[in-house]
Amino acid sequence: MTRENVFRRALAHFDRLPADEGRLLEALAVHQWFGTDIVLYTAANLDVGVPAEQVLTSPFVVRDRVPYGGPDGDPQYAIRSALRTALHDRMRTERPAVYQEAHRIAFTYYNQPLRPLRTDRLIWYVYEVRHLLAYRPELVAERLAAFAHEALIAGHAEAAGRAAAEVADAPAADAPVEPGARSLAGIIQAVAVILNAPAHVERSTIVALDDLLARHGTPSDPTVTRLVSLARDLVVHCTERPAPATPLTALVVPDATTTVDPRGMPVLGGELRLLQDLAHPARTITTRTHRVKLASRSTALHQVTTKLATEDRPGRRSMVLADLLPQDHWDRLEVLHLSERGVIPVTVLPANETVRVMARGVGRLLAGGEQPPENSTRAELSRRLDSLGWRSGTEELTALLRRTGQADDVEEPLRERVEGLMRYTPLVALLDVHPGLPSEVTYQYEEDCVTHRDGWGRVVISLDLALPRALTNRLEFVTPEGLVPADAQGREGTELVRMRNGRTASNTQQFAIETARPAEDDAEDEGMARILVDLGYRLPDREFKDALRTAYLCMLLSALALLLLFLDIALVSIVGTVLASIGVLVDVSRDGSHHEGNEPLHVYTGKPMFFLRRSNAVAAIAASAAPNANSLLGSLAASGVAFLYCLATCLIVVSVKRAALRPLPEPSGHAFRALRHT
Repeated sequence: MTRENVFRRALAHFDRLPADEGRLLEALAVHQWFGTDIVLYTAANLDVGVPAEQVLTSPFVVRDRVPYGGPDGDPQYAIRSALRTALHDRMRTERPAVYQEAHRIAFTYYNQPLRPLRTDRLIWYVYEVRHLLAYRPELVAERLAAFAHEALIAGHAEAAGRAAAEVADAPAADAPVEPGARSLAGIIQAVAVILNAPAHVERSTIVALDDLLARHGTPSDPTVTRLVSLARDLVVHCTERPAPATPLTALVVPDATTTVDPRGMPVLGGELRLLQDLAHPARTITTRTHRVKLASRSTALHQVTTKLATEDRPGRRSMVLADLLPQDHWDRLEVLHLSERGVIPVTVLPANETVRVMARGVGRLLAGGEQPPENSTRAELSRRLDSLGWRSGTEELTALLRRTGQADDVEEPLRERVEGLMRYTPLVALLDVHPGLPSEVTYQYEEDCVTHRDGWGRVVISLDLALPRALTNRLEFVTPEGLVPADAQGREGTELVRMRNGRTASNTQQFAIETARPAEDDAEDEGMARILVDLGYRLPDREFKDALRTAYLCMLLSALALLLLFLDIALVSIVGTVLASIGVLVDVSRDGSHHEGNEPLHVYTGKPMFFLRRSNAVAAIAASAAPNANSLLGSLAASGVAFLYCLATCLIVVSVKRAALRPLPEPSGHAFRALRHT
């Protein structure tokens, strides 16, 4: 029996009830569960004289088998599931006045004052929002914001989140929620999730909240403004600026501090501050955006932009950790060209000077505290690190740091600090910082990529990316000219969380990235996440339409050629041949030609489509020229084959377009090996 038949039979039995009892049960159908008080309240509002005992013992009502855990312990009842759904749908579609009246009564029953907040009836506020959403949806945003504000102040984030879920998850057919109200509900729901478990917040929750805030307009209500401000602060707290902790440097070398900043944190010397930045890079590099633009089929241009928390530093030129590069990339420091906000050139410390600064900082840490014996390993390492000069190589620094991490007379926290320095190649910039203002630096470089066609209308670009695990990484992929995005996938263990941010360009896809723990083949590079990303791009719809237009035109010409075989009009076949040739050649000539080495990506992707269009043109010209021949059988064969070929082309183009819209297959191991080989 189908669902509609079940509903029809349930309503048929229900409609045999007396009118007053039917009205009362119909109004109670908007409740999931109800007790005696709700029955009496609803009956009084409907002005029906049906006693509560008659309703609760009705065959259309069932009792909850689980005892109600409320303060009074009253049993709970409900309209039978199939009948409740049928009554609800019928009221909503056929009897809207009765539907709104039932929700109005339910709303007034659950309505509670916000000040003082009835913490013993938090679920009543949730039900109130649910029924107000159906009764007066234009008022639900204001009431939700007011309740969420009071609930969060009182420390009941879960109740605020449940009320917000009623609005955020409401079906559009049941309640026409305004976009602003649904957006606000999503923000409150995400805030509640974060506040309920701040130590276990998933990255996808932060990304979704940041996306909602970007699309949410400027609020005019003070209560909504406070909620939005709280949400923005939570995003910053979870992604950009974790709470500061007393640095290990200040504990090991207390005499190295020179002053105290406005937050009460010690201000350190240049070398020690750099080591502190390397120990907690996420506190200095608040956001890291990796932007990829395809320069050609085999080369990708990577642009890295890092936002640096330098607003609490003294207003002078300082050594600032600008980014983290993979291990053994010291040679790249000499060729990277940094700029501040894309305009002002920035000086980068070369490899030898970075080595010297790091060595001097570690040497100062080893020399701090109690004076070690002269013949101890710690004293020897301190002297050797302090003596590293301008021409010292990275191999010598790595060897000394490895010995420091294994020395028995070095404290375990300091050994862990030193071992952490070996995970990355630090990119150190000399910046003119300004108190109260963050800094932003940008650099770019080129790397190889692998491109292959996936069908006749889509191309897949495989990129090998190295991203620091210690930082929050965002990926932006610029869509090549003449193509549209089809899909994007990360290798196994990597999740790309799409961000629909209104502040990014329309031709750019933005993702937050979730990476799994290092795989076995990445054990030697545990500080970096080496991932393979497959980017799919397809031809725009107009390219498929152009191919279909050409095929239709060629089919028409082939059909006309068949018709001309049976007409004996002078010069018609010759003129038709000339006109067909000119028309088809003009239709396909606009694509132009490119050299194999410098052809744009959209030309490479559309080559099969261009081949189909040209072959259709050849077939149409041959069919239109067929009537000029003296052989009737040959002319019929040429025109018929051309017509069938153009018809087959139409079917191929339609199937190719459908294939281009399918999700990408799993990232190719062959492409990954090719990237690693290059």
